[in-house]
Amino acid sequence: MSLGMVHRKELQKRRAKRIWGFAKFILVLGIGSGIGYYAYEIGISVAQEEVRQWKSRHDTIISENNQLKIELGKDKATVDQLSQLLPNDEIRSLLALVTKRANEGVDIARMETILGGISKEASCSGGTDTKRFIVLTDVSTEAASTASFYRGLITLAGRGKSTINENGNPEAWFDTTKEITISFIMPGGDRQDVSGTLPLYHSIITGGSEYRFSITAGRTSFVDASVQQCEL
Repeated sequence: MSLGMVHRKELQKRRAKRIWGFAKFILVLGIGSGIGYYAYEIGISVAQEEVRQWKSRHDTIISENNQLKIELGKDKATVDQLSQLLPNDEIRSLLALVTKRANEGVDIARMETILGGISKEASCSGGTDTKRFIVLTDVSTEAASTASFYRGLITLAGRGKSTINENGNPEAWFDTTKEITISFIMPGGDRQDVSGTLPLYHSIITGGSEYRFSITAGRTSFVDASVQQCEL
């Protein structure tokens, strides 16, 4: 083999190697471009899906907000209507008392009957009847102390907190400056408890009459209970 043919074969090998190297470069470039384009399309698709989701959430929030505005408008209208029906604090307090008694189990029909029978001007006959009884404490020596009015129609009993002496020990008598509880007990077990600091005022309506009580501090351990009967 001559030197010229060897040289030409060497040139052909180099040319083939360069062509193959270029082909591989083109192949790698094509694959990379394809992967990049695919990744780009996926990214665009994901971004578009997120945009759709956020738009859907936004539309839902707007819809809920509009619904809340409608409901708030209805609530405001209801409040305004109630405000017109309850023009002052006295009537609001009366409604609150009726609601409280109903929640405590008092029959609504009974309350309606009582309210329906009340006249504009109450007629109170006779004077007041006053009795005293002991307000018991946790360290009282008495087992019970009550005062009954109108032949046992209404019986009163009370409990309070002991007076603390200078040595820090509780005494048997109650502290007149602290809250006490007076129980108004009717035949059959019907009972109304009133709590607060003295003096206390409470009305009992039974048997077509109103009995107005006032409870004031008496001598040590005692309270004075006065009552007046008024026709409804």
